[in-house]
Amino acid sequence: MDILTTAIEKAGIYRSGAEVVRRGSLELSEGNHKLYVKGMSGSVRYDTVRLFGADGLRVSNQRFEAFGEHQEEKESENIRREIEEIEKQIEVRQMQIDMWRSNGDFTARTSQSASEVEEYIEKLPERVDKLNGIISEYRKQQEALTEELQKAERAESSPAVVVDVDVEKAGTYPFELRYFENNAEWNPVYELYSDGEGPLEIRMRARIAEHTGEDWENVQISLFTGNPSSGSALPELGTLYLDYRQEVQYRASVAMGKAAPAMMNMMMDSAAASDDVMEFGAVEESSVRMQTAEADVSDDDTMTEYILPGRRDVLDNYDGTMADLQSYEIPAEYEVAAVPVLDTRAYLTAKVKTADIPFTNAFSTGVFLKGKYLCTVYLDPDLTKEEIVITLGEDERIKVSRKEVSRKAANTFLKGQRTVDHVFETRVTNISGKDMEVFLKDQVPVSREKDITVEVRELSGMTREEKTGEVSGRVSVPAGQTVTKTLAYKVSWPKDKKVTESRDHSGTRICSECGSPVYGQFCPVCGSRVN
Repeated sequence: MDILTTAIEKAGIYRSGAEVVRRGSLELSEGNHKLYVKGMSGSVRYDTVRLFGADGLRVSNQRFEAFGEHQEEKESENIRREIEEIEKQIEVRQMQIDMWRSNGDFTARTSQSASEVEEYIEKLPERVDKLNGIISEYRKQQEALTEELQKAERAESSPAVVVDVDVEKAGTYPFELRYFENNAEWNPVYELYSDGEGPLEIRMRARIAEHTGEDWENVQISLFTGNPSSGSALPELGTLYLDYRQEVQYRASVAMGKAAPAMMNMMMDSAAASDDVMEFGAVEESSVRMQTAEADVSDDDTMTEYILPGRRDVLDNYDGTMADLQSYEIPAEYEVAAVPVLDTRAYLTAKVKTADIPFTNAFSTGVFLKGKYLCTVYLDPDLTKEEIVITLGEDERIKVSRKEVSRKAANTFLKGQRTVDHVFETRVTNISGKDMEVFLKDQVPVSREKDITVEVRELSGMTREEKTGEVSGRVSVPAGQTVTKTLAYKVSWPKDKKVTESRDHSGTRICSECGSPVYGQFCPVCGSRVN
């Protein structure tokens, strides 16, 4: 039996899973050999395994076996014996400590002199400390051996590619093993940088993780933006019918329950029909790739590949390693904005063209202003909208307050109506040392009933959108001063009816605490109330 030990050379990591390339070499004599190729984890997809070798080798009888089944003396057994010996030594030292302590009780003994008792008591702490130190060293060895035992057990239980090889001429032969590994992944991480004046910079990074039971050390890493299994079949359109609605009893779970065994049989038949694929041929060459600032990028027909520079380590069962992928500059227009009817804080915002955002998917991004982390915001590049406003964080230079300063109710007996006059004042204070402009939003209610009327009486130079009732305008606030804006309107309705106010929560809003999208009154992520 010849054993080929392989090490990971390259890994092409998808959003879920990775294609792994392992390499190794072995000296083989002329004639027939039974070759065990080690290195695969227990989460490998067997139908993706391929073995490559040099010319002059003929292979037959390819199969998978657990490597440890054919070892005459397993490494794990040797490690267990070492651990057992250390446990015995720890037990002996602990017995010695107990004996030293128990012999220190002289209450029932009269043969020892006072000097002997004194000497024993003085030396007891030193002797006990020395024994505890020996036990501590043994425990460190025990922990290290336990880790080695776990690795050895994983290696012995992991599958090996077993082939019969006919060697025409003795020599050292290189081999390459390729397969798809399920327990690896990467996820994008976005960061948004701004100086408050120039273009926004969006950086795309990657968090890479693997849980294969083996540390990937000094490996070439590529990241793919998709998965090999996605988009495997183009959907086919069925005929779309129109019928009158009829009551249908709910039997979906029953139907699925009856169909499940047949579906399972089909899946098993399909798996059985697809034999384990193993090839024995030449090693493939890498394709030419375009060089970028952070990573090499290769755009093929279906997905993008990021080739990380140099080599790196990806440790097993850790939160992951970070890698820089690409950065993009986006032109932006900045302004300070406030919506005091909902939130009295002022925010620095950046308006960008939706088409300039390089990502079409919605994503969360950390926001850094002049190098300092401010918040995390959620961006959804809706291509149906020309622009998107990005909130960069609270601007503490501007203080905003809003209150209702007057509410007068009256009844008009001749018309049979009741009226209420509302007057709101919004105060915008600039505590900075320079003049500033604030984009202010407010609103008046919109009637959905013909006999409820809303009459706007004062807008303080701002404009009103008839359909939504939104009132907006830019307010110039000199340094160290306060500007007051007044909003006044009158609501009239039949006095024999009651009028209630309700805010439309059907649209998507952004939580000011965590930046997540909110569809109701409370944020689904942090639980904050969003008015």
